[in-house]
Amino acid sequence: MTSPGQPNITIGMTASLTGRYSHPGSQALIGAQAWIEDTNRSGGIWLKQQDKRLPVSLVHYDDQSDVGRCEILTERLLVEDQVDILMGPYSSGLALKAAEVAERHRTVLWNHGGASETVYQRGYQWVVGILTPPRRYFEGVIDMAHACDESATDMVIVHSTAGAFPKDVASGAEAHGGARGFSVHTFPYVAGTRDFRPLLRLMEDVRPDLILAVGRIEDDILFAQQYVQSGLSIENVGLIAAPLALFKETLGESSSLFIGPSQWEPSVESSPDYGHTPVEMLTNLKSRRPSGVDYPMAQAYAGCLVAQWCAEEAGSLDIEAMRRVANTADFTTFYGRFNIDTDTGRQVGHMMPVIRWTVDGEKEVVWPPSMKSPDI
Repeated sequence: MTSPGQPNITIGMTASLTGRYSHPGSQALIGAQAWIEDTNRSGGIWLKQQDKRLPVSLVHYDDQSDVGRCEILTERLLVEDQVDILMGPYSSGLALKAAEVAERHRTVLWNHGGASETVYQRGYQWVVGILTPPRRYFEGVIDMAHACDESATDMVIVHSTAGAFPKDVASGAEAHGGARGFSVHTFPYVAGTRDFRPLLRLMEDVRPDLILAVGRIEDDILFAQQYVQSGLSIENVGLIAAPLALFKETLGESSSLFIGPSQWEPSVESSPDYGHTPVEMLTNLKSRRPSGVDYPMAQAYAGCLVAQWCAEEAGSLDIEAMRRVANTADFTTFYGRFNIDTDTGRQVGHMMPVIRWTVDGEKEVVWPPSMKSPDI
């Protein structure tokens, strides 16, 4: 909470710069740093209580993709560093641990990187979600497959048994697929699986109209590589990792064989209520990472932007006031719509488009029709 004469606003977060989540974790940090720079360039965050704009600064630590270290460092951010705004880490497991710490300290965790349903099922009062929940991740892919071929009958879900996120995604896809009339076949695999050929051979017998796969990023990429090598030809193959630049870089032209849900694509929302347009954001973030802009970077920036909007609407950094503002907020940023369930903090307003890489290495939105790229 701000105090009279407070010189600046401190943002705190842990980011996985090493370990399993280093790729998306480092992008999330770049996104937060970009927001810091942009906000300070415009004068800072306006607080009515102070009757002025205050500059923002960032305190961050490498959680090394480790849950225990994330807990210790989140505690440090709140107790020793006394940050004003707490941003979450990337990954559902880390975000859940950070949420536990935030709940103990009765402070808001602006959750831009942990989509797991578990975060919103623990009765926590201080989590504000930015992302579409995982049970809804594959809804667009399933709807697209059904709309393109209403005679499609069989769907296969391949998912890791490690962690809550892939189970949530698979569970939601199974329910939505069933509601769309698909016969659903579920093929789970254990953590560390390196050979997906036995599962792919089982799919040859099923000959599904749609395959959906979800695991860790490296699991999805390995599955995609082995799918290509298998010679299977299925009309729609959806992977959670498909929208990532790393997926395209690894699969090359074969990346065009897959589709996937994306938390953010710059071609979707053209005139947001608050902040930069998607095109401006893409240019902004590309200048910081020319090799490619993925959704972890965009969603971290969006999380900071939502916290800024709530602070300015509240007129102060009073935690309870900001949480009340978040409860009733319904507005759009470059990232899309923000609107949460008031009881849980779960995001209910944000919609995920479905994308495909072209053989030329460009990304195109293929679903829903209202968001489709031109000439699709």
